[in-house]
Parts: sequence; C-alpha cells; structure tokens
Amino acid sequence: MHTMRYILILLSGLPLSLFCQSLAIIPAPASSLLLPPYDSLPVAELRPVRLDTPHTATCFGPEGYVLIISHDETTIYAKAPIGFENGKRTLQQITSVSQNGKISPIEIVDYPRYAYRGMHLDVCRHFFSKDFIKKYIDLLAGYKMNTFHWHLTDDQGWRIQIKKYPRLTEVGAWRTEKDGTQYGGYYTQEDIREIVAYAAERYITVIPEIEMPGHSSAALAAYPQLGCTGQQLTVPNSWGIKKDIYAPGDSTFRFLEDVMDEVCDLFPSRYIHIGGDEAPKAQWRNSPVAQAVMQEQHLKSEEELQHYFMHRIESYLNKKGRTAIGWGEVVHGGLSDSIVVMSWLDKSAGIRAAKQGNRVIMAPRAYCYFDYPQKGDKSKAIWMLPLPLRKVYSFRPASGLLTDAQNELILGGEATLWTEYVKTEADALHQLMPRMAAMAEALWTASDKRNYRDFLHRLKLQRAITSEK
Repeated sequence: MHTMRYILILLSGLPLSLFCQSLAIIPAPASSLLLPPYDSLPVAELRPVRLDTPHTATCFGPEGYVLIISHDETTIYAKAPIGFENGKRTLQQITSVSQNGKISPIEIVDYPRYAYRGMHLDVCRHFFSKDFIKKYIDLLAGYKMNTFHWHLTDDQGWRIQIKKYPRLTEVGAWRTEKDGTQYGGYYTQEDIREIVAYAAERYITVIPEIEMPGHSSAALAAYPQLGCTGQQLTVPNSWGIKKDIYAPGDSTFRFLEDVMDEVCDLFPSRYIHIGGDEAPKAQWRNSPVAQAVMQEQHLKSEEELQHYFMHRIESYLNKKGRTAIGWGEVVHGGLSDSIVVMSWLDKSAGIRAAKQGNRVIMAPRAYCYFDYPQKGDKSKAIWMLPLPLRKVYSFRPASGLLTDAQNELILGGEATLWTEYVKTEADALHQLMPRMAAMAEALWTASDKRNYRDFLHRLKLQRAITSEK
C-alpha cells in the first residue's frame, strides 16, 4: 500500500491544532492524477517534525516544501498550509506525466525566489464575469502565483459596488458604445466577498486597485462635483489618456476615504493599489481649488500636488493598517517611506524607489504586458510591440544597478493584462497562455537555475495533457 503523508513542520510556539484541518494520511496509489481537496481529507495523524531535520532547509519560508516520493510512501513537508498546497500541486504535475502509473523515487526541495508573484486583470475597458474571475484565479493557483491584482476602476468603467455612492455603478459602470449600444457591468459586494473567499481557499491574495487622481472619468461622470470643472461627463467609449482628473479638495478626499472604508472592508489584503499613473495636470493648472491647495501646502509644482494627493490617501490607508501600492509615476514630486512602487514603463522607477529604501514590484511593460501580441499583429496598436514567450521567460526583477541590499527591497514581479483590445474570455486566455507559465517560472525560480529549452519541453508535456482532458 502506497501512503500519502502530509506533515507540517511546526514553528516554535505555534499550537499543534492551528493547522490540523490541513493534515492527513491518505492511502492512495502513487499514480493518482488528482488529489482530494483539503476539506474532504480525514485528519488521521498529526506529526510535528523538528526544525533540525535534514529536510528543513532554512532557506525556504511558508511557501516552500519538501516532496519525497519513495517506493512505499509519498511525504510532503512544509512550514505552513500554503507549503502543503504547493507540494500537492507539484505532486499533481508529476503524476499527470507519469507513465503506466509509475513514479520513480525522487526528493524535491522547492521554494520561490520572490515572495510577490502577481497577475493583473483590467475589468474596466472590458468587463469579465464572476465565473471567469474564478477561472483566472484557478490559473494563478495552478502556476503557484500568489497575488491577483484586480483593476476595478478606470476611465471606461467603475466596476465595484460602493454602497455609500450608488451612482458609481448606476452611472459609472455603463457606457454608450459608438454603435449606440450600452456596455458595462459591475461586481456587487456579495460577488467580491465570494471571489475573495474563493481566492483565499487557493492561497491567492486579491489586491484591489482604485485609480486616482487620473483615470477617473467614470467616477466623475457619476459625481461631476468631484472634478475640476464641475461639468457633466459621460463615461468614455474610447481608449487613451483622458484629460479629466479629481479636484484635490476636501470633498474629493472625503469621497475617496469613504470608498477606501468599503474597499478595506471587502478586501483583507495588506496592500491596496491606488493607481497614480498617467495623471494629466492641465486641469489642475487652471483650477482655483488646485492652485489654492498648492499655495496652502507650499507646493512648487503639479507633480508635488500629485504627491500630496496620493500621500493623503496613503496615510489614510496606513491608519487602517494597510499599505498603498502606486504605479511608477508616484516617484515624482516626492516619495513617502511606506508606499510600494509598481514600476511599469521600465525598471527605472523601481530602481529609483529601491535606492531611496522603498519596496518595489517590477512590472516593466517590455516583459510583463500581456496585452501586447505574442508576435507581430497589425490589428494591435502601433506601440504594442511583440512580447514573445522567450522574452517573458528571461524576465529578472532584480537590477544590476542596485546593491544586494537594495535588490532585497524588490518584492517580486507581476504580469498585467490590460483589456482595451481583449474583448472576450477567449481573447484573454489567448493573451495569457502560455506566457503565464513563463512568468510563473521567472518569478519562482532563481535565474541561474532556469533553462528555457527544458521549460519548452515541460510546456509541450503540459499541452499534451491538457489536450487529452
């Protein structure tokens, strides 16, 4: 009888019962293709393992695991439930390619190079169903990605229900397309709670993004008094950077703080993304409110005004025990100590932030923008250069321009899927695959242990298995 054994390596001081629901011994053949979910496993044995055993390498944290397959049993050692899950996923991958139900004895010590391994999805330019969001999360889990960055507000649509401001979804979630049809949608708070719980069961953290101060046309269409002109707007039905921007007045900050209250209630994640990219400044230059704030706060430029704006919301989030993430432009006009910089144009904003002691997530578009075509495509925008699989696989978040200590401030990386030209679920999957697999390996595996030819071989095996199902 081949035995499947899950063993938790207990850290000093943790009660044995803390993870008891995740532990079991399962009599099962080694060639089982799929393992039962945790909630269907009987708790048969709790067996703590000393931290000084040979299998407890100090180099891996909660996501690491040791998988040992011998002739008579399979054992997964881990420090935390997420380590169990990662070990199970690897075991499933091994069994799925086993021949004649036989697996050779093997010992695997595995842990991620980066703690933050993210995938982003823009649901504003084109809306995606709750069911597809769950499929997306399943893809992340299958590739051991651990963060889903959910881009929920932008010029072309506001997609999150905020009960204190119902017009955000009554008005801001819908636009009139050029052919006269209505397009849109949004997620209720019940939808969001369901998705966040679904992700948590798969050890995926969901980070919401609420854009500001630019990319705010949908919100301003719902509440024009928050803008610089006060004029009634419509939700845009075209792409590109729009001129409208939040006015940096007290009423705007009260509105955004109210929004953040509901966002933080829905999302338990440590991080909240607050945008900050591509913010046009012309309206601020002509706004009495903006100019008065600049004078009162002794600000020398509109860039410093944007820093003041972002820092107001960041500080509010800090008081709620959260940490703000901002796009690379937040390095201009001043940089607070606590904000995490997501560098997207290239690595330069991230490098600048790390040199100042800030934490960084690298998402340079030349490697990480999955809306870019996988090969030349004349139907795409001219600025969307091809992003082939090999280039994604070569992505390295660290920079040779930083010291070792500064590179330690790089939390990891993220691939983004903007959806101006991604209209359907099929379009999204076409853009994602197989590049998500390459990004997952780039963020999990140290660069000196990567081998592109071997990756392609394993990718072919995966495709063969998928086609058989």
